[in-house]
Amino acid sequence: MALNAESVPMRWPAGPLDIAKRENAKGVSAETAEVLRHWLNPASLAVVQGTPVNCMVVSWASGLPADAAQQQALKPLIAQGKQAGVEFVGVIDGEANRPAAVAAAQSAGLSAVAVEGDMPGSAGVPVIQGNKAARLSPTANSPVVSISDGLWPGLPEAAGATAGPTSLPWVDSNGAVLQIARALAPDKTVWIDFDPPQEAKQAAEAYMLAVADAASYGAKWAISLDDALRADLAAKKQPAVETWKKVAGMLAFFEQHKHARTYQPGGLLAIVSNFAGPDWDTAEEAINLLPRLRQPCRVIARSRATDASFAGLQAIFYVDREPPDPALRQKLIAFARGGGILFAPSTWPNPEGQPVPAEPYLLFGVRALGKGRLAVCKEAGPDSYDTVADIQNIMSHRNDLLRLYNALSMNFLYETSAQGGQAIIHMLNYSRRPASDGPLFYVKEPHQSARLVSPEIASPAELQFVLQEAGGAELSVPRISVYGAIEMAK
Repeated sequence: MALNAESVPMRWPAGPLDIAKRENAKGVSAETAEVLRHWLNPASLAVVQGTPVNCMVVSWASGLPADAAQQQALKPLIAQGKQAGVEFVGVIDGEANRPAAVAAAQSAGLSAVAVEGDMPGSAGVPVIQGNKAARLSPTANSPVVSISDGLWPGLPEAAGATAGPTSLPWVDSNGAVLQIARALAPDKTVWIDFDPPQEAKQAAEAYMLAVADAASYGAKWAISLDDALRADLAAKKQPAVETWKKVAGMLAFFEQHKHARTYQPGGLLAIVSNFAGPDWDTAEEAINLLPRLRQPCRVIARSRATDASFAGLQAIFYVDREPPDPALRQKLIAFARGGGILFAPSTWPNPEGQPVPAEPYLLFGVRALGKGRLAVCKEAGPDSYDTVADIQNIMSHRNDLLRLYNALSMNFLYETSAQGGQAIIHMLNYSRRPASDGPLFYVKEPHQSARLVSPEIASPAELQFVLQEAGGAELSVPRISVYGAIEMAK
């Protein structure tokens, strides 16, 4: 059974290898070991029956004495799962003999293996290469690429009353790295791995946010449950069952709305970079900060920028210290001459255009270029927040497509369909608590219709645009705890 890119993955810790790995890392309690044995029982697959989850990610080989026992112990689980249409992906890590582990995986009928880093030579099964986001490998022979260093999303510890540099409370989100992954590997499905904090039992809403944070950006979180929840599910405790139902409900919602995965991020600003080496931090941090400034953006891989469309953009931030090749530079300069704003780093050689007066506090020196402007940074390695804030200042809010009010702990992602007739605004509430008032959006171009869809409401809620005298319209949205989306049609 070949790996299906549409599969919904879940981490399935079970068996002697997971027990051994726990013992080697920090020790394992008798209760936890018993739970890991329980999840090895084929009957435990009843947990995912009737849910979208259809791909189990299991420990396969780690270079430990328990490897062989693990592969043998998994056989009944794999056989039962495959009869029910469940796929299995085997994780190969540590000091495992990779060729031998891959051969064993192929013999056992696994749909794929997951490894960290590159897999030398050819393999008989698809290889999901799991790398840190800054080292994503988009050329793997698998329909899936995996990010191994995802964040548990939400408000950081003690951050509820603490504003970040944007004056809004800081949030932990995987949105930036997922947008970059989609730009680097547009033809692949992106998985992201992270575990819940184990210090305390996590609320259902925390798991729902983890699902939505990935799914909003077109990716899939490999579901990972905390030890307490796994133990309670094994014991069929009702609170755990209810938590799992809510998590499965969020997964089902995104599967029912999978058409949104074909939409592309919209915005007036594009970030262009190779997203590698010394340029990774600058580009990733800019994309991470922009949602807190309420500035939607597109993300374009430098290797694809020459063929990319710049239609609808007001500005482009070329991040990389290395100058673009002649063809891309020509295209970027043409964009500016046509009326756009091109932001460039201090290493941009021989800047085009003539200097024009600009506010002295700005990080960028501005130059007139045809109908547009070239803005070159005055400093090497400037502060990331100051950089994006000045980009927004130079662009001004006059042409904002969207503005969001009454939602301090919320990020939004604006996307449009290929033909532009439909749009969606994903709303993610990282506090997991509804505000006293619902979100309020300013929309520059009102659509014919708008409705709120969310797993938190029984059916879609029709929304009304309220036209404003100065132009545009306001859109009032009901309160949401975790996630909702506004679907708009022209």
